[in-house]
Amino acid sequence: MNDTVIGVGVIGCGEIAQLMHLPFIHELPSFRIAALCDISVGVIEKLGAQYGVEALYSDYTALIADPAVDAVVVCTYDHGDIVAAALAAGKHVFVEKPLAFTPEEARPMVEKAEASGLVAMIGYMKLYDPGYEIGLEKIATIGTPRSIHIHDFAGRFDTYGALYTQVKATDIPADVMATSRAAAAGRIEASLGPDHAGYVGLYLLLLMLGSHDLAVLRGAFGSEARVRYAQPVGEDQLLAVLEFGEGVPCYLDIGVAHYEWWDEFLHVHGDTDEVRIQFQNPYWRQASAVVTVREAAPSGASERRLPGVPDTAFRREWKHFADCILNGAKPRTPLSGGLDDLNLAVAIIKAMPPKPV
Repeated sequence: MNDTVIGVGVIGCGEIAQLMHLPFIHELPSFRIAALCDISVGVIEKLGAQYGVEALYSDYTALIADPAVDAVVVCTYDHGDIVAAALAAGKHVFVEKPLAFTPEEARPMVEKAEASGLVAMIGYMKLYDPGYEIGLEKIATIGTPRSIHIHDFAGRFDTYGALYTQVKATDIPADVMATSRAAAAGRIEASLGPDHAGYVGLYLLLLMLGSHDLAVLRGAFGSEARVRYAQPVGEDQLLAVLEFGEGVPCYLDIGVAHYEWWDEFLHVHGDTDEVRIQFQNPYWRQASAVVTVREAAPSGASERRLPGVPDTAFRREWKHFADCILNGAKPRTPLSGGLDDLNLAVAIIKAMPPKPV
């Protein structure tokens, strides 16, 4: 690495890498794309031509060994072994959420990262959303909350296809991903224990969709959440009641809906004021969360909308990653936060009625 440009190796060149990470790594002057790795040779050949990258690998260990790679971004389905290998090789790490599938897998990753002196960051992009940052400032002014509500029914994930060009893999055997997912499910069942192993699907919902919401809560109210109640609502929805601080209740509901709009918000009720952070579709660039503040006015209630600045949370997290590597800034989303969220996800599932496999 020279003094100002970080060579990045991208491991896992699927949807999120192509739509969000590669464009910003390519755009930002602090980075250059040094190498690409994917199990699809066809994908990396096309992306290599698109971005002018000659170092193309189908084995992540070869990419990590490449001396031109200073930092690794991990966008695969299963992250643990790759993160461990990158840290052992002295590479900075940016890993997509979830950090791992179980707390048992994540704990040694966190310990290795903290002992390494390297920058290791998890991709919780919502914590870099300009609107979320504005919302935190407003939440801090209303005192101890009376109640908290975090809601995420998401929306259709196929509507962004017309916005971007994505190279789809056609040369991966169908059983490869199925084998990987089955192995992860087995580890999750073991972690949840026999009484709750039947909730693998809802646990994965918490990790793949809800982990952003757990991170948003942690960023606003800390990591000391206690689970007071949890209940499945069918196969693709759950609700839970958490508690923060001195008995502040938090209602959490997460599910899969197929709305034409994006349905995700954090709403905080204080004694006299309310703050609502309405998140946008994460695949929309230049669209940050919108904050609504309801407060007292001489004639009754006053409601103000505070739109965030037009920037992309993914871009902002990459700028922060560069600041951490080049200038010694402290990571805002360290791996330890991912472990906290995994612990909370397990606690939510274990608060549900028993459901053996």
